[in-house]
Amino acid sequence: MKSWYLVTCKPRQEERAATNLLNQGIEVFYPKLTTEKLIKGRRTVKQSALFPNYLFICLESQNGNFSAVKNTRGINGFVSYGTRYQIVPEALIEQLKYERTSSAESTIPKAGDTVSVHNNTFNNVAAIYKEPDGDMRSILLINLLNQKIEVSVENKDITQ
Repeated sequence: MKSWYLVTCKPRQEERAATNLLNQGIEVFYPKLTTEKLIKGRRTVKQSALFPNYLFICLESQNGNFSAVKNTRGINGFVSYGTRYQIVPEALIEQLKYERTSSAESTIPKAGDTVSVHNNTFNNVAAIYKEPDGDMRSILLINLLNQKIEVSVENKDITQ
């Protein structure tokens, strides 16, 4: 019977450890957090470990190659209570996998999203996001005098 176990990694070596374990044929779950933000008006995408310095691995409870895992580059060892390795419930792993796939929300608006503009010209004006206008600006549709007008606005002035 296979079980999920929790292992600790050396600092900032989760990716290396996961790759080495996968090369050995060991199933690994390494949840990552992807964030897309506007920093100084530029869009940046960053991926980081959801649980820094930890990986979930799936091994046979009786005949698993635990020593190979402990000796893998990037791995510190198993999380244990006394002499027993910590088993992670399958339901928790499934929930984490489901939440990773269902939470694909982004901080950057998509075409058709309603946004709010906050700058000197348009303060707290509702608009519809149309498309990016380079890295620093976006084109919005603003309703002025019952007509939709295209306006190019700096990304830092847009909130959802």
